[in-house]
Amino acid sequence: MARREGSALVWQKTDERLKKAVREAFEIAPLPNPPLELPDFPAIPPADSESLIRQAAGIFAIDRQGFNMRLAEVCDVHLPDYVRRSIDSEEAESEWLASNSETIAERVLALQVRDWLAAALDEDVPDTDRWYLGSGLLVGLALGGTEVARDDCYYLLESIAYAVTPGNLPYSNVVGHHQIAWSPEMSTNNSLPPHPTGVMAATTILDTLSMKPESSAKILPKWLENLSVSLHLCPTLAIPSRVIDSLGQTDEDSSPYVRAGLQMLSHSSEEATDILVASADHRSLGTRRTVAENLSRIHTQEATLALTLADRLSSETDESIQTLCASFVGVLARLSEEEFVGRAQTILAKGNQKAIQRLVESGLRDYLSTNPTDPAQFLSTTWLSSSEIGRSRVGNLIVEQASVSPEAFQTTCETIKQANPQSFEKLANWVEMRSPEAYQLL
Repeated sequence: MARREGSALVWQKTDERLKKAVREAFEIAPLPNPPLELPDFPAIPPADSESLIRQAAGIFAIDRQGFNMRLAEVCDVHLPDYVRRSIDSEEAESEWLASNSETIAERVLALQVRDWLAAALDEDVPDTDRWYLGSGLLVGLALGGTEVARDDCYYLLESIAYAVTPGNLPYSNVVGHHQIAWSPEMSTNNSLPPHPTGVMAATTILDTLSMKPESSAKILPKWLENLSVSLHLCPTLAIPSRVIDSLGQTDEDSSPYVRAGLQMLSHSSEEATDILVASADHRSLGTRRTVAENLSRIHTQEATLALTLADRLSSETDESIQTLCASFVGVLARLSEEEFVGRAQTILAKGNQKAIQRLVESGLRDYLSTNPTDPAQFLSTTWLSSSEIGRSRVGNLIVEQASVSPEAFQTTCETIKQANPQSFEKLANWVEMRSPEAYQLL
């Protein structure tokens, strides 16, 4: 009895959410046309929202067994372990269903969309009535901007674009020695291109989601990030231009758009460059920070672009971005001394202690391994700029310089002495404790 009470509440919430989603989807914009239809049975679009709602609610009401199956599927995947291990598992499950009824209702509806689209995208017998129900419910759920819609409904959009039943996307099958059943007679099956009418339907859905703030801010960024990986769907659905437009329209953290740009570097480098440059200049601190976090990754594919982005971010006042840029600049010490020196001097001039320490840890030793005389005077500058805690590693490098180039060591110490006698005394004490031989050179 207890489990039935929880199930009944989920049923009620599902019915309410179904009607609300279908109504909102129909009223905000025209529903997309079905990708598949039989010539003898052309699609008949719903005349108004009420007729579509009555049809959806009626089918849902008479299919109680289908609801129970979808609810059981949700429970199999999402039921917590503590509920399964409970002494009275039925009572615990009922309480869990009741306390999470709205989220579970959305998960059930996502499965309902899957089943309706499976009938609508059946290549042999497409059901156009189910298409309007499934696409309307999909759009309505996504317009709500919930995590369930974001995570559980994306693959349905891909199915629509390819006009195939959910779960049967035409991914390429690359054969080779990595397969147990491989033989020389086997050949690679390339994935099929998207369906033209399916692309139009998916385009309509993406356009509709951009009309409401909730879906535009919470659903669209993640879906565009996912679509940016697809070699077929990315250009066909105009993902680069959508990302650029979205970046210009929001002040919120747009890290998914940055990741989309990163993923497009391999197949759409020009568009990806525009996205990443726009992200580096974005109003959101989180967006700019995401670009700074990925400078090393960008450098492996587009070195010039990475340097350009680093220069744009070098004017940042945020200490976390300065520190991330310092990590990237430190990597340049192993790759290009010319690119490293000027940018390292800029970081040292800002006086950010975390950035200076990161620069010392990631790049200064590599720089000194090829330039033991330190012509850029990094050792003296970092010693004078570092805090008491950060001077430990710099002091060790100065002591090591004494064993490699005594004259350069003396020059470094003299520079520090002229700039700050008190700081030089601390350096002398440090050198004396670490290396009496080097101390004799002072």
